[in-house]
Amino acid sequence: MADALTKSTSSILSSGLTTVIGFLALGLMRFKIGPDLGFALAKGVAISLICVFIFMPCLTMLTYKLLDKTRHRSLVPKFDKFGKVVSKIMLPMAVVFVVIIAPVYLASNANDFYYGSSHIFGEDTRLGADTAKIEDVFGKQDTYVVLVPGGSRQTEKAISDELRDLPQVKDIISYVDTVGAEIPEQYLDSDTYSMLCSENYSRMVISADADYEGKETFALIENIREICEKNYADEYYLAGEGVSTYDLMDTVTKDMVKVNLIAIGAVFIVLLLTMKSVSLPVILVLAIETAIWLNLSLPYFKGSYVFYIAYLIISSVQLGATVDYAILMTDRYMEFRREMPKKEAVPKTIGAVSVSILTSVSVLTVVGLLLGNLSTHGLLAQLGMFVGVGAIFSLVIVFFVLPGLLYIFDGAIRRTTLKSNFVSNK
Repeated sequence: MADALTKSTSSILSSGLTTVIGFLALGLMRFKIGPDLGFALAKGVAISLICVFIFMPCLTMLTYKLLDKTRHRSLVPKFDKFGKVVSKIMLPMAVVFVVIIAPVYLASNANDFYYGSSHIFGEDTRLGADTAKIEDVFGKQDTYVVLVPGGSRQTEKAISDELRDLPQVKDIISYVDTVGAEIPEQYLDSDTYSMLCSENYSRMVISADADYEGKETFALIENIREICEKNYADEYYLAGEGVSTYDLMDTVTKDMVKVNLIAIGAVFIVLLLTMKSVSLPVILVLAIETAIWLNLSLPYFKGSYVFYIAYLIISSVQLGATVDYAILMTDRYMEFRREMPKKEAVPKTIGAVSVSILTSVSVLTVVGLLLGNLSTHGLLAQLGMFVGVGAIFSLVIVFFVLPGLLYIFDGAIRRTTLKSNFVSNK
């Protein structure tokens, strides 16, 4: 047990810390689903690490006699032949990998996104079906409310006229539109007046022939804000479902760059410290990031929409959850390279790690695809599909591309890794 702990501590700590950091990066999102999800996942992994290092060895030692009595032949085949197959195709796969990096990166960032909740429930749900029937009869409409400082009916009239010139605006309810700028306020009773104006503000209710989100809707909101800012600077307020979705888009798109950069940077630093290598963190992070880009590029090539929250979350989750495979593969390769040339080390590594990686990938894939196919909640279903498909892409990259990268950059790894102690390839 002492020997097992000694040999596995580095790999488990590297995998655990990178996973925790990938999840903690979600805590930097201003949209609070990120911190809620990130902290819960990070705590779960941290507690799992404690259990694996402290409780599992004790439990194993206490039950080793039972373990010996219940041993059976392995139900999983050996992967020695698979390792030889990989060693034959790994270099062409590495070339393919280099060729697709740029296209899949660009495709993953060129998706069409849903930012709000208006498309979460599809037509196969009761809510989605009812909404579709209503929209078939009445069309897609949204209502915005603008609060502008009171005191100048002429300015309110000018804004109202400009807003009516926008093709999507169908009607406006306000003092100047309903009562008229020429009618003194004293002629209205207090109840009627209070529906349109307060002590400091006048209210405009805008009925727009627009969806709750989309390029046309966001362009309309920008036009309304431009008109209001021209007359009132920052002293006005604009509200509505489309407006909230626009603000959500503005928030989460800014979160994207920050969360991704911090997650990648933190994982890189952990790998740098645990592997004591400059080149290996670059190779591992690039391999898993490409798997993420492959995963996120599928909706672009299929022409489907992506919920931006799912897009943002999976970037950190897939990095944190699947970089473990690359770490395990690399650690075993480094061990074998201290005993044999690189040509022999590759198939040995594949044979040694295949069962462990396939077990983890199977769990992620099955759970993710089940969630994706069973959930009627659009965001959760898409997130589940991303998890399941992303695990498969990471598996393909780690099994068929990473060995080739380790083989090609073997010399650079030896020179940039502290105490690599590789044997000669001759």
